[in-house]
Amino acid sequence: MTISNETYVFIHIDGEWLPCGYLTIQEDGRQVVSTFRYGLKYLERKNAIPVDPVQLPLSDGMFTSSKNSPIFGGIRDASPDGWGRHLLDRAAEPNSPCEFEYLTVLPLEDRMGALGFGKSIETGPAPIIPKWKINPVYGADLSLEDMIEAADKIESLTDLSPKHRRFLIRGSSIGGAQPKAPTFYKGKQWIVKFSRQYDAWHTCRIENANMRLAGKCGIIVPETRTLTIAGRDVLLILRFDREDKAERLHFISAATLLGTDDITSGSYQGIAVQIKRYGAQDRVKKDLEQLFRRMVFNILCNNTDDHLRNHGFLYKQNQGWVLSPAYDIVPQPDMGSGEKRQLTLGIGMDGSRAATLENAISSCTVFGLSKKDGKKIVDQMKAIFLSIWETTYQNCNVPPKDLLSLSESFTNHLL
Repeated sequence: MTISNETYVFIHIDGEWLPCGYLTIQEDGRQVVSTFRYGLKYLERKNAIPVDPVQLPLSDGMFTSSKNSPIFGGIRDASPDGWGRHLLDRAAEPNSPCEFEYLTVLPLEDRMGALGFGKSIETGPAPIIPKWKINPVYGADLSLEDMIEAADKIESLTDLSPKHRRFLIRGSSIGGAQPKAPTFYKGKQWIVKFSRQYDAWHTCRIENANMRLAGKCGIIVPETRTLTIAGRDVLLILRFDREDKAERLHFISAATLLGTDDITSGSYQGIAVQIKRYGAQDRVKKDLEQLFRRMVFNILCNNTDDHLRNHGFLYKQNQGWVLSPAYDIVPQPDMGSGEKRQLTLGIGMDGSRAATLENAISSCTVFGLSKKDGKKIVDQMKAIFLSIWETTYQNCNVPPKDLLSLSESFTNHLL
């Protein structure tokens, strides 16, 4: 049986919500087809932003999704994945959410980026309550300690109290696989990541240290910090899709910029080509070098989770699409298998994913760099990385036992 759902799509521009188009999602089992059409008044606006620059350019007419991308990428980026979908699955038990419900049930204030959805232009964007409405769906914020307790119970499949069940909705609005949720802390908006009860190493401290290290290697990163709550680590990451309490920035992933749902395909060179095509002209050169540095840093720190949704873009008014600050740069331990290291995305000119600095230098011209300049950046980053990584990690309170594993992961392939 085919189920069809419809919603207005809204976008936040210059401090206000504007209706920009109408979305229909038809679902028949695993078959999903979407259609979208921009509003004519929206298209007439000088400050109109494309919801998706590749699949939904600013033009009149009906857009229909493809079999390989059943929900348009720019809209799919506003929907949860991984951890968020797991939370909504728990919230819907014994029902199963449909794609439309994953997309439209999220609270407006927590959703990533600048899109909103709603049943009426008059009432504006608002969560669309599904048939499996939980009680309470929304409500007062949980403390960080409450969130840790809720996340633990969810992972252990323990029943949640009514108080903690609101975390099933509030915690589902951010993508990724690790337990996380949006929160306010000291007057700012953050993403909080939770450590797991039985983590093999201090994940939150390590990610915090690695982000600091990336910044010292010339990569633009958001502010991060770790806190200890009820004896557990949490990582706070300042939201880069919020310029202040009144302004949201439209966010899309690199997968959307490449027009694909296959987040493990593609290459850094492919992203670079799309930056040249869709990027803000006064930022293209800077963003290409930034992307090159991120590729190199992922090799240096052995971050193999560098898939297309772990690279993002923001739309800046009067500029266009710009590379977002880096995120989810987490080193992986050296498994000691003797196999050659690989990243998820292609690195070399031949599409090779071999995680070597030589492979990175082979493709530097695609990023607007000469071989000489590319090698200079690589040599500088390597020197900085090797000279300060241990001190940086120690300053972020990463314990000695984790430093030993990191040393094997960081230096064995670089010295």
